[in-house]
Amino acid sequence: MSNKNYAVISMINYGRKPIYFRTVGIVIHKFIGGDWTCVLSTRINPEERIPLYLQEATGLTDVTLLNAPSFSEVADTLLKELQGCILVGHNVSFLQYHLKTQFRHIGYAFEMPQICTVRLSKKLIPNMTSYELPYLSSVLGIPYDAAASLAESNEATSALFQRLLALDENEEIITALLQPNKPKLKYRIPKHITEVQLDRLPKTPGIYKFQNEHKEVIYVGKAKDIKKRVLSHFTATTEKELLLCTATYFIDFEPMGSELLALLREADLIAKLDPYYNYIQKKKHITYLIVPIRNKKGILQLKVERRPFQHTPTEIFLKRSLAIERLAQLTEKFELCPSYTGVHSVKTKCSTVSFSSCKGICREEEALEAYNVRVTQALDHLNNENENFVIFEKGRNSQEQGVVLVLHGVYQGFGFVDKNELIQGISDLLHVIDAKEHSYHSAKIISAYRKRNPYKIKLLDSEK
Repeated sequence: MSNKNYAVISMINYGRKPIYFRTVGIVIHKFIGGDWTCVLSTRINPEERIPLYLQEATGLTDVTLLNAPSFSEVADTLLKELQGCILVGHNVSFLQYHLKTQFRHIGYAFEMPQICTVRLSKKLIPNMTSYELPYLSSVLGIPYDAAASLAESNEATSALFQRLLALDENEEIITALLQPNKPKLKYRIPKHITEVQLDRLPKTPGIYKFQNEHKEVIYVGKAKDIKKRVLSHFTATTEKELLLCTATYFIDFEPMGSELLALLREADLIAKLDPYYNYIQKKKHITYLIVPIRNKKGILQLKVERRPFQHTPTEIFLKRSLAIERLAQLTEKFELCPSYTGVHSVKTKCSTVSFSSCKGICREEEALEAYNVRVTQALDHLNNENENFVIFEKGRNSQEQGVVLVLHGVYQGFGFVDKNELIQGISDLLHVIDAKEHSYHSAKIISAYRKRNPYKIKLLDSEK
């Protein structure tokens, strides 16, 4: 009888890139002490419309998944059931990659030892025509239908693994497959950094600070796994890393609970402390603004202007292409002249056929005052349209959650709040966050996060 605990997992996933990975179904059977038990079987709401091809292949629809829990809602249960187990699956590396990516999206670190039934089958049942699950099931007499449900597929995988366990006497093949293929890394840790400092580093998301012999911060970094990232510095061979590690005498850290809060805290500390070895974030960064200019005729024109980042109520753009796209939207919405907003690059009068938004200011068919009023309205819209929103992330422990607040497009800061605390509006949020400076880096971090996790953005009504 095996003395190891196994968890056989089957999943329905979709998404071509990691940022789009979603799971809509999970089934897990556990093998503990010789007994098999189904510990989890659930549909999962991806919090977005599922692709048509997936609906046709599985029979699942947006309606059938509407009341299912989200991945973040089943995450704690998943971790609890998988704790202390070896993950087993057909092409399990692919399944674990999906799990790891989605756990990372919600601020969890996830890594498990794994056994792939494809690799194990090749070792124990060599020279098979195919190692796909339907073929192996057919050859070994395991009930399996090509149109099987996720639960039936998991039962077939569990039955296959049982057969393979019986063939692997003393589990020698399994033990060999569990051995890491990568050679053990050699750490070059200076003598003045004690083992006590390294042992106390947590394996959680957060920031870490390298300090010199005078306890001055010389480097700030962020990590999804603080201990793993800190140790990685001592395996590097670049000149910068060698100099940094030699100059480091003390290591401090701050758990943040999630990667987003770690990124924001890192940017905040680098701006405040100006550590010697943080080169990249010290550079001046260029942003783009939409600004008005008045030409010789008195007509207000709009143009995209390149400027160093500065705190401004005007909407800023991190790329020129984004500013031009926004300018085109304003031109259409407020019926502005493309020649005077730069959307129409040729300096000629607009064609009413090609540019229906223009009311004729460039052809002297519209009053200057009326046109300038619409330009002013477009600028007001640009400056006031920036949304108020809050992001709730995983906290530093199970009793709290992290909070990031943005008002009118300007980052206000972050904080931590008890999960049971009632938050009723912006005024409550302002009391629980630590105010931070809105910077190029905070704007870039939040913009990237919002693009990857649109379902985590909670819009807020403005309070008077």
